[in-house]
Amino acid sequence: MNAEQSFNRWVRLALVAFGTLLVYFVLIDNYVPMTPQAQAHRPVLPVAPRVEGQVTRVAVSNNQSVVAGELLFALDETDYQLALERASLQQQLAIADMERQQAAMNTIQAEMEQVRLRAQELSREASRMERLHRLGHMSVQQAEQARNLAQQASSALKAAEARQQEARQALAAVELTNKQAENAFEQAKLSLERTQVTAEVGGRIGNLQLQEGVQARAGQPLMALISNELTVTADLREKSLRHVRTGTRVGVVFDALPGHIFDGHVSSIDSGVRQGQQQADGQLVQPENSDRWVRDAQRLRVHVALDEPVPALATGARATVQLFPEAGSWLHGLGWIQLWLVSQFRYLY
Repeated sequence: MNAEQSFNRWVRLALVAFGTLLVYFVLIDNYVPMTPQAQAHRPVLPVAPRVEGQVTRVAVSNNQSVVAGELLFALDETDYQLALERASLQQQLAIADMERQQAAMNTIQAEMEQVRLRAQELSREASRMERLHRLGHMSVQQAEQARNLAQQASSALKAAEARQQEARQALAAVELTNKQAENAFEQAKLSLERTQVTAEVGGRIGNLQLQEGVQARAGQPLMALISNELTVTADLREKSLRHVRTGTRVGVVFDALPGHIFDGHVSSIDSGVRQGQQQADGQLVQPENSDRWVRDAQRLRVHVALDEPVPALATGARATVQLFPEAGSWLHGLGWIQLWLVSQFRYLY
């Protein structure tokens, strides 16, 4: 074989290799996509007190693991203890007023019952006198006296009913005052409890710079709590997600854990990116100008839930994600091979 034949042979082999790799990458990218643009994500909760006060105790250290409900730091509770005692006294006064008004209400009801009975009795007496007068057994004066007494009793009954209504309104006002005192007491109690700031979820303390003596303000973050809950976010090109659905099987390799492939599944796919968000600010749109013949592909974020426990990883840890859509099941073997090669490569880089 002369030099020209050898050159032609190598050219054909290169063309065949290039065509084979081109077909491979097109098939893999469309049916079994992979992306190295992935990372572990743990929600980071800014920890802030809900009341203000001076920090009297810091109960945790930086990077310490905590469980939900564990004390993180405490504020000076002197003012809140006094406020609770003051609210308790106000509540006791309101209860005493309500009991006194209830007793007055009971007295008025008893008096009104007597007046009612008296009015009924005099009404019956006036009716009997009227019948006897018509029969000629009673004088006109006696009948009129009976009617006058019945009318006086009826007026007294109406007056007693008015006093009862006033007493009901006064009792309702006192009950409202008592309810307000109860609310004030519960609010003071809650504020006192909030001087003890605890972890909302289990996790690890991060970027702790808090010291005793710091004047804390309500709503001001003083430390970060990194949750134990771990998810993986991966950015893939739009066309690579044509066959990806919620529940699609996923393999994940973390840079920090080379040689190990973790199983997972797609939990959700974001419905947009920031470039697609337009603000109605009164300005005209400004189209993006580009002189590039092939523009950059848009990427969408995919959220992956792991199906097996993962050792402690820092939030933001880099990962490689391999997806296995059902439409490309005949290529899953190649996907597992390239993911295994990536996991071994992570020992070197």
